[in-house]
Amino acid sequence: MEQQTDLVVVGAGPAGLAAACSASRCGLHVAVVDEQSSPGGQLFRNIESPLGQSMLDPKELKAGLDLAQDFRNSDVIYSPETIVWGLEPRKVFCTREGKARIFQTQSVIVAPGGMERPVPFPGWTLPGVMGAGGADILLRSGGTLTKDPDAPVVLAGNGPLLLLLACHLLEQGVNIAAWLDTGYWSRRLFSSLPMSVSFLDSPYLGKGLSMAMKIIKGKIPFVTGVKNIQALGGKGLEKVIYEAGGKQKEIETGCLLRHEGVIPRTHILNSMGAKHLWDPVQRYWYPKISECGATSLDGVYLAGDAGYVHGGDASILKGTLAGIDAARRLGVISQGEAIFRSEEILRNLRKMRIARSFLRYIFAPNPEIFKVPDKTMICRCECVTAGDIRKVASEGHTDVNEIKLFTRCGMGNCQGRMCGPALAEITATAHSTSPEAAGYLKVQQPFRPVSLENYCNLYGPEQE
Repeated sequence: MEQQTDLVVVGAGPAGLAAACSASRCGLHVAVVDEQSSPGGQLFRNIESPLGQSMLDPKELKAGLDLAQDFRNSDVIYSPETIVWGLEPRKVFCTREGKARIFQTQSVIVAPGGMERPVPFPGWTLPGVMGAGGADILLRSGGTLTKDPDAPVVLAGNGPLLLLLACHLLEQGVNIAAWLDTGYWSRRLFSSLPMSVSFLDSPYLGKGLSMAMKIIKGKIPFVTGVKNIQALGGKGLEKVIYEAGGKQKEIETGCLLRHEGVIPRTHILNSMGAKHLWDPVQRYWYPKISECGATSLDGVYLAGDAGYVHGGDASILKGTLAGIDAARRLGVISQGEAIFRSEEILRNLRKMRIARSFLRYIFAPNPEIFKVPDKTMICRCECVTAGDIRKVASEGHTDVNEIKLFTRCGMGNCQGRMCGPALAEITATAHSTSPEAAGYLKVQQPFRPVSLENYCNLYGPEQE
């Protein structure tokens, strides 16, 4: 089935919802497609339910409810539970209710958000080992982390979601046995200068300090300088082993929640050949975009943390700007009106970026976390180990796409989402260079699994 529209927004998180609402207010005919069954994304997950609302502070709750209400009150076409698997500048290919659909459009705003940096380590595939983001989703959905509510939980890593998750766990009365910090202290020292202007975003700073105080009052054992984390167990996690202060230690637990920061989701724009840039501090690739979200591809915009990770409230501003500029590009509003609508939003976004620049160093990933034993599984789809990658790299292959051909690392269903960063880090270490020099995996469309029947019938008689 084909559908005509002025603008398609891919993703119904804070950035996608804001983009759709702002573009609709400008006069565009807008459609939003999203995998989830309800709007909100990760930050505002289940925002329209009492459980989802209970996990947010008052300011975030108001922002989320206002955004959801604006979206519901708009004339935007909403397509939930829809998997987007192909995208061209003027076509969006997706599957809903088992049938392939095509959106014909003049512009596209991609807003898939960020994702937790995947970091393989011994035992990371054991039941009981999760990412902080996944654990938070479970809590917001009414689930529990362990069968025994008094069972100890271990937090590990270095990233912003750990603070949020720790606060949520404390509110739920969960027993946090330890917080194993893998932070990169030589990078953290660089945060002092940009931290001096953090007062420019005082509400955000206040929120961070409030979470820190809650964690301190929770008396969570905090261990610094942690490395070589291992998860051990039979049918499930039984204990965590780590090194700190030159000694090996262990904690008995059935639940390990690890988080090593947030990175942009780049697969969609990667598959379209958009230009990307490398951040040597955060050690991730991100699409090159204008302040209004325009990418290097005509008619294709990016909004939210998929461009560069600044947080949910910043994503709302980014989405609003992208929606306005999409309307300007199509001639629905004039250049002057676009400037008028964007001026204050741009000013606030610039202030946020400056005020939060210190976080780039505070949560900089430590390269040591990728120095895992040879037997560690890196690509779960194709069962490729760290040793397999190092062997091929030692034979003179320096580019991740070359190593992909010899090892099949990155050839699974996820096309490198879960193994790509580690593949680049291990390859770079083998050649004493940077992950930037190792490059990034080239993603092909369809970038999500699609049935052969749907793919072949896209323009066939089976379409309604």
